[in-house]
Amino acid sequence: MSTLIYCKTPIAATPYYIEEVSLNVYSLEELSYFILNNVYLLSTKFMNTELCNWIGRELKLPNLSKELHQMVQNNSPLHIFVGHILSANGFASNKEIKDALAIISTFENKSEAERRKLRADRLMAGGKLVDAIYEYETLLSEEVSSTMPRTVEGDVYHNLGCAFAKLFFFEEACRSFDEGYKRNQKKQTLYQLLYSARCAKDKAAFDEYVNKYQVPRADVEEVLQIVSRATVKEDIVGFDSSINDMLYGGNGQEATEIINNVIQNWKNEYIRLCRI
Repeated sequence: MSTLIYCKTPIAATPYYIEEVSLNVYSLEELSYFILNNVYLLSTKFMNTELCNWIGRELKLPNLSKELHQMVQNNSPLHIFVGHILSANGFASNKEIKDALAIISTFENKSEAERRKLRADRLMAGGKLVDAIYEYETLLSEEVSSTMPRTVEGDVYHNLGCAFAKLFFFEEACRSFDEGYKRNQKKQTLYQLLYSARCAKDKAAFDEYVNKYQVPRADVEEVLQIVSRATVKEDIVGFDSSINDMLYGGNGQEATEIINNVIQNWKNEYIRLCRI
């Protein structure tokens, strides 16, 4: 564990090993922490007699163990099983429990690949781009990807491309969008492919993709206009103006302060996006 967890329930002499993440947990609080932070990794395999036995034997919680055993035997829904574990100690708040169970109930009947994609999408939505990239690439490299419909696999490549583009890795983004469009044939993915090639200032690649996918001229013009509009945003224009003031006269000190502030804000945002 990478954080300090205060445990009110007994600490196990022998840990419970969670194979999916190669993790040992020693208490009900640690188990709850794992659940709350890895809801998209949970599957019906988590609901097993070994875990029930460990809770009764190592944590000295026979009543909880008996309840969980009964759920396993009755093939109860996964979110009900997990809810009993989270409610058996004070680690998670009622809202955290409710949110976790709501998420589990939406995917517990989905395939492993679909769950992994949901997890990666959630990381991306939360701005954890490096983690999202790792999840998408892992998903695409594993055997589970072979069970995904071709369109879904294309969407995974699309999202991977978006994560790369947000970190200004435009060449990697182009490769991802290219693979995505081959599979999902979605106009949005094609546009993102062209955006990335244009942002990379790779005219040869841009023209290659246009010819490769026979992109209509009207669509090409729309892409060029969108990229052009993106380069005249207020902070970019202000930064450019400050550079000119510093180089060609005007209030050099004020221009320098503006430049430093803009650069620092961009650095802070990039560091935030790269956090793990």
